[in-house]
Amino acid sequence: MKSRLPFLVTGLALVATTVLAAPPANNAVDPATVTWADHIAPILHENCASCHRPGQTAPMSLLTYDETRPWAKSIRRFTSERTMPPWFANPEHGEFVEDPSLSDAEIETLNNWVAAGAPAGDLSQAPEPPTFDSDWKLGEPDVIYTAPAFHVSDDIEDHYEWLQVDNPVDEERWIRAIEIHPGFVEAVHHQLTYLAPPDATIAGVRSTTGTLDLTFVGGWGPGVAPLQFAEGHGMRMPPNSTLFFQMHYHKTPGPGTGGTDQTTMGLYFHDEKPENVVETLWLVDPTLNIPAGESDYHSWSSYTTEHEAVLFDFTPHMHLRGKSMTFTAEYPDGRKEVLLDVPNYDFNWQLTYTPTAPRVIPAGTTIRVDAKFDNSTDNLANPDPTSNVTWGEATTDEMMVGFIHYTFSDTTKQTNMPTFIVPEQLREQMQRVREFRRQQREAAKAAAAETSGG
Repeated sequence: MKSRLPFLVTGLALVATTVLAAPPANNAVDPATVTWADHIAPILHENCASCHRPGQTAPMSLLTYDETRPWAKSIRRFTSERTMPPWFANPEHGEFVEDPSLSDAEIETLNNWVAAGAPAGDLSQAPEPPTFDSDWKLGEPDVIYTAPAFHVSDDIEDHYEWLQVDNPVDEERWIRAIEIHPGFVEAVHHQLTYLAPPDATIAGVRSTTGTLDLTFVGGWGPGVAPLQFAEGHGMRMPPNSTLFFQMHYHKTPGPGTGGTDQTTMGLYFHDEKPENVVETLWLVDPTLNIPAGESDYHSWSSYTTEHEAVLFDFTPHMHLRGKSMTFTAEYPDGRKEVLLDVPNYDFNWQLTYTPTAPRVIPAGTTIRVDAKFDNSTDNLANPDPTSNVTWGEATTDEMMVGFIHYTFSDTTKQTNMPTFIVPEQLREQMQRVREFRRQQREAAKAAAAETSGG
């Protein structure tokens, strides 16, 4: 990582201890000579093994020839369709750090191997499968947080659970990296980490307005690597913060499918306040109301920055009716630029898209997020095309959130940076709620002080 570039370092591939030599990216291997040992193992080890190995979310391991051979035709199909490795960004609009896409030559090599009968070659000369450190990939964390154990019963198919996590840190700290390890990886669809005020409670965050006090830090999903802020950048954790994990469990119900999850998180702190503060911008539309049968419902949200801003990454979030999301910069001079286009959103993959260089936008630029939803029978993932769908946590509800990690270029403007952006008609209402809750907290403090003084 070059410290002069202020970008967030993320990636889909986990770090293997073996250095692999894949075939040249621009030259497919001839069908007459292609073998697992010489050509296929390097491609799969480098691009697929982070998920396709024992104990991970993928349904089969692709580490060895014997494990891979039964899946040869499926590999050809899904790589040719570019369904695997999973990647959904339109290549016409930028390059991203996490892009795991295979080259045309690699796909052709896989096709040639299958057409030749999937020969093994000399397995004694095959590269050793990559090994994966079962401990922390970023090194030992400064603090390890362990969530309360939660039993995912056999009958659970889709379930959200808020878990409050003990926080031993009572002073202000600045987060430089976050790494999350789900305990029951087969059932964890994704995890989100939030900071909240010291007096926050589970009941409060579950309420209609509870999320107003939350600060999103980071999360985990299949294929998502630990999040690191670049040198000199960090996110503030206020003194005595309450930590919450929002766990989304999603699996096939049935006998023997349950288990116990106890997710852990490692936080890595700066020794002192970094030069630049990073915040998470939420562009949301909680007013969405998708009619039954509607195949092209449009939802959007926007934010106009008062100062020059640096955008580090983009994370689209919708549920089963979500079909596309676009992040666009509308510049003060009238130009428009697509920052990220995800034309075929897939709820099963909660991916973050980090530009290879951070996007610097001038003051007065409007960042707009546009989402499309398909609530019709054409959407094969739609659980019920006959129902109207509104905002909610369940997978069968919907959400429209565009997350952006960002900062202002001017360090003197990096206090009270906007985080939660909602449609105009909700802003006044939310402000009234915030003020009411502030008054409630102050009244409680005054009553406590009076009681202790008496």
